[in-house]
Amino acid sequence: MLLLRAPTRTAYAKVDAEAARQLRAQYLIQKVLEEKSPAARSRPPALVRVKARIGVRLKKLRLAIRSVRVRACRTLQRHLRNLRKLIALG
Repeated sequence: MLLLRAPTRTAYAKVDAEAARQLRAQYLIQKVLEEKSPAARSRPPALVRVKARIGVRLKKLRLAIRSVRVRACRTLQRHLRNLRKLIALG
């Protein structure tokens, strides 16, 4: 990949220091993107969506279990309170 091409084969283009830094930065960015792209292509987007849906379902399941546990604890406390009242009244 040639970022700056000379008009003829033997001629060279003059590049100042700032332009040279920018060209080098562009080259390095392109190189990193090319290295990352095969890894990104290996995972299909459908799998990412499935993982997201599984995460949402697990969160909803955790919330449902927590609410069931809270209701069960409240019910048990109510029964124990009624039992204490019955025993106290004797």
